[in-house]
Amino acid sequence: MAIRGRLTKEKMASSMPADAPAYHRKPFHYRKARWLRFDYETDPEAAAELVPAPLELPQTATASLTFADYTWSTLGSYRETILSIQALDGGEELPYLAYLMLNREVPVLVGREVYGFPKKMGVVEFFEEEDLMAAYVERPRGIRICSGVMRPEQSVGSPLPAGSSVDALSLRILPSPERDQEHSLVEIIRTGFVVRSMEVWTGPGNCHFTGASALDPWHKLPVKRMLGCSYLIFDAELAPGKVLYTL
Repeated sequence: MAIRGRLTKEKMASSMPADAPAYHRKPFHYRKARWLRFDYETDPEAAAELVPAPLELPQTATASLTFADYTWSTLGSYRETILSIQALDGGEELPYLAYLMLNREVPVLVGREVYGFPKKMGVVEFFEEEDLMAAYVERPRGIRICSGVMRPEQSVGSPLPAGSSVDALSLRILPSPERDQEHSLVEIIRTGFVVRSMEVWTGPGNCHFTGASALDPWHKLPVKRMLGCSYLIFDAELAPGKVLYTL
């Protein structure tokens, strides 16, 4: 006599495999995280091609290239690079995540499956030499996608009180397994990075895109004018997100 399966939705883990998940349940915690962030003005037409409707662009199109060194987190230690575009949702300005590159598998799975962060695996290096801080991305190794360098000079303290949420927008795409259907689900999601403590330094520097790869075309958002460079050290929690739109 056949035995009916006993794995119901209530018994399933929050990720695959259903009885042995690849990562733990949200939220996710970070300690002594480091960011090198480069803000710049970019081409509005190019930015508009990457931002989904119903989001809009501000009058001046700006983007941020951020290199992250997560020395300790509940997802393990890893490095990450984020290219985001400032977008408008109902008049509120928030970064929209266009491209991300990471060097570890578990945070790729978490970011892409849970929040819709557009993550790929690649080479992300983050280093210091003399009084300079620098980072770069390659994919595959040896093919440089982008880089950034700065010299931290001026402490500006913490621009945010403890408990502040630094929010971002992302696009989660669940592909369909069916022959004639591309998507099973497409959502725009808002996610918050809740800051527990933060130290910020500013100084001169710049970022650069090589245009070396049509497969990772980060150069689609060219640097027209640098707006600022910053070095951040912080503790934070990646909180549960919220679905804003189902497309």
